[in-house]
Amino acid sequence: MGVWISSAKYGSITISGKKYKHDVIVTWEGKVRAAQTEGWHLFDQKELVQLLLERPEIIVMGLGLGKSTLMKISPEIVKFADEKKLKIVEKPTPLAIKEFNELVREGKKVVAYMHVTC
Repeated sequence: MGVWISSAKYGSITISGKKYKHDVIVTWEGKVRAAQTEGWHLFDQKELVQLLLERPEIIVMGLGLGKSTLMKISPEIVKFADEKKLKIVEKPTPLAIKEFNELVREGKKVVAYMHVTC
């Protein structure tokens, strides 16, 4: 298997044996890069464009590590995804990791945005 997210804790995430100390975008092919939101905890158009460059079938959003996830997806993004028949899965980061790993194992073209800084 190419890419595997093994764990996340406040301020870091481990992907294929390497630890990252920031939010990340990770693809089914194993590309990993830093992720940032323009607004405070709001996933909006600029962030979506970063993910769409990878041409995913599915986007998995890790919304945070705490009991109350702070990261939100703007209503415009939800509407766009519905119109384009693009599946977006929103879960707390630990559950999003499991979802991402399962989709990769199934051979899906999945891109994840993992929020680990709260």
